[in-house]
Amino acid sequence: MADMQASVVGFQDQLAKPSSFSVEDTYWGYIVRAGHGPSLGVVVAQAVCFFFGVCLLTAAVGILILPALFFDGGIGTMRLGAAALFGGAAAYLLWFASRGTQAEVHVDTSVGELREVICNRAGKPTTVGAYGFDTISGVYLDTDEANNKAVLTVRYRNTSQSVMVAQGTEAQLVGLRDRLASDLMVTPTTTEHAA
Repeated sequence: MADMQASVVGFQDQLAKPSSFSVEDTYWGYIVRAGHGPSLGVVVAQAVCFFFGVCLLTAAVGILILPALFFDGGIGTMRLGAAALFGGAAAYLLWFASRGTQAEVHVDTSVGELREVICNRAGKPTTVGAYGFDTISGVYLDTDEANNKAVLTVRYRNTSQSVMVAQGTEAQLVGLRDRLASDLMVTPTTTEHAA
């Protein structure tokens, strides 16, 4: 009896913790924001791309505004080519640096599609991947009881490719897992792994 009461108290403690993910209902379905911060590698890569993008843009402008003395012969054409090359590379690097770092999963029940989306800093979404409901083979809740953490994923077909939907405690994710499984018409599964 004491063990059962202890497990009920532990379950209530898990529910009482604020969830690190959020679900926003929309007219076409719902959006799941994962609740984990961006990886350090992505943040560093975007900072480096921003720095080199600004450097290349400065170089492109500098090449174009050199004194007119250097527009003699073929050098003018080379300058325009170099400026275009530097400008194109700068535009690509600055575009990557302006992309967001937070991934979202859009569950579009109106068209039967699950989308991985990254919103940029202005809020404009970029679709990274789209999967029809019929291509999802299962909804999985991977739990790590030692750390009291769980990760909700969906698996593409019967491959090892999966999409992480959210992370939190098992108690917080069970409802979302069941909702996803119902919408996708698959059987939900809970798996455990050792720490």
